Amino acid sequence: MSAAPASRGPSDPVPAYYPGCSLDGLGKAYEVSCQIVLDRLGLSLDRIVDYNCCGATEVKNLSHDVSVALPARNLALARSMGRHEVVAACNGCVYSLTRANDAVGDGATRARINSHLSAGGSPTYDGEASVQHVLEYIRNRAGLDRIRGAVRRPLRGLKVAPYYGCLYTRPKRYTGVGRVPGTDDPEHPVFLDELLEACGAEVIHDYPAKTICCGGGHALSDLDVSVAFSASVMHEARRAGANVVATICPLGQINIENNLDRIRQAYGEEAILPVSYFTQLMAVALGASVRQARLKDNFSRPDLFLRERGFS
Repeated sequence: MSAAPASRGPSDPVPAYYPGCSLDGLGKAYEVSCQIVLDRLGLSLDRIVDYNCCGATEVKNLSHDVSVALPARNLALARSMGRHEVVAACNGCVYSLTRANDAVGDGATRARINSHLSAGGSPTYDGEASVQHVLEYIRNRAGLDRIRGAVRRPLRGLKVAPYYGCLYTRPKRYTGVGRVPGTDDPEHPVFLDELLEACGAEVIHDYPAKTICCGGGHALSDLDVSVAFSASVMHEARRAGANVVATICPLGQINIENNLDRIRQAYGEEAILPVSYFTQLMAVALGASVRQARLKDNFSRPDLFLRERGFS
């Protein structure tokens, strides 16, 4: 099987957008705020119609072919739209899509997966789509200078811990991080730091938990382990001096926020910080209201935190 391609390939004026099931559900605030950011920066994405779940959680433990066919179908739909670039906002989705790309690099696997897709009435996949996280897309397409110029309400007074999660840079074989143009540093990612700083926030760089697992993969099998991981993210952020955590993944955001009461019971109130999608903070910086950015949707209530600091 060949490794993931060393180049993103052709660039589309308007890439395909794969929202994934989280952004149409519990992560809706992420999608809404993401669209605000894209609009205010003059960027566009073309939503894939009739997309399906990428199977990011446990499907790979049940069937290899299903775990590849599910994301491959979404990539095939993007190619049927005439797109080479696919943008996703979820670390788990990016993982599944890039993993499928890696798998179909093998001709026999691609033929087998395409036979499954054809049997289900879906278009076949030619293996020619590239995948990137929306964080990469915003940072690379807009550029930091344009973002700075679009800021209307700098995020002064916010000491933000950037939380990338474990799948943003891993595994490098799939993501191409560090070797594919336009990707982040594989060991010490900085793209989120740069975006938040461009919006006027004080970014906590010395934050050792920024790429650890949130425990989402253990949420059903071992809740205590899941809570411990989530608590580590919060604890290390507070210890580093942060007063808010910024996430780039609905799985990480939802898992941490679902564990808030358990973290509070196990580690005390001092372990709790408001948690926000990075696009919610960017949307406010670019002039959207706290309500428009849907910060009230978050269980940790960053809307209250922001209002206390003068953001309306």
